[in-house]
Amino acid sequence: MGIGVIAIQKGNFTLGRRQLDKDGNVVKETPPRWEHDPAGACVAIVPLKPDTMAADGPAEVFGDWQAGQYLAKVLEMLQPTRKTNLPDLEAMIRRAALDGLDLCDYCEDCYMCRDCIVKEWKEDPGGG
Repeated sequence: MGIGVIAIQKGNFTLGRRQLDKDGNVVKETPPRWEHDPAGACVAIVPLKPDTMAADGPAEVFGDWQAGQYLAKVLEMLQPTRKTNLPDLEAMIRRAALDGLDLCDYCEDCYMCRDCIVKEWKEDPGGG
């Protein structure tokens, strides 16, 4: 059965840092940090205990631009019992690439290729 409550929050995530001396001893350490910010560049997803609303596992953090990844994570956690109304875009794009169709020819956001999920899927049309 899927999870009952999920928190999704925008904010900023800062990685932790550990500084070692020449002998490998820790001389300075800063833990990772999450700060809620509606204008932040990250999205955190965390399962919650319905009775207490306390965290029920680790948070997963995504860039706010990684909509495909954080939506997939939410659906994985919710485990809907019915088929969702989202088409399998990954399979469609991979099949189109195998047929020689380059969906990038129709893209108007060509400056975002580095981070584009379509580019990733079409570069490996066999899926793995």
